[in-house]
Amino acid sequence: MKKLVIILISIISMVSLTACKKSNESKYNNLNNKESGQTTIEMDLDKNYDTSDPFVNARLFCVSNDIDVLDTEISFKMDGDSGIVEIKDNKTYETLWSNTWHGSVDNDTFTISLSNIQKEKEYAICFTGIKINHAVVKVTFESNLVKEKEKPSK
Repeated sequence: MKKLVIILISIISMVSLTACKKSNESKYNNLNNKESGQTTIEMDLDKNYDTSDPFVNARLFCVSNDIDVLDTEISFKMDGDSGIVEIKDNKTYETLWSNTWHGSVDNDTFTISLSNIQKEKEYAICFTGIKINHAVVKVTFESNLVKEKEKPSK
């Protein structure tokens, strides 16, 4: 139980404090996806990225208009012990979707639907992993109304 509390506190802290920058590929994907009607956010993480255990990373996004149902494709690869991917309301930490994997994952790709995504809110894609050598989380939203947000630098 203590480990779960520590993991949750770590997630909340990292989402609030960690500065994330878009990779050149992510910037390119977001620009190209305007024409296709999609927005892609990708996290490519390896053991040199962070030495903390659990390993936590998050990316923020928002929408320019309210969306009743947001179809989303998630692709996940991992070489590590375990990993959790969550999509949350960044202010309330309410989990909109979550999935957990154990052991290596070659490429798990599937579609989910997120309901009632609101333009005045900020959302986070969170990855928490234990003993991670490499992990890739790719989230493609079937809407060009989704925009990735960069956290402000201090």
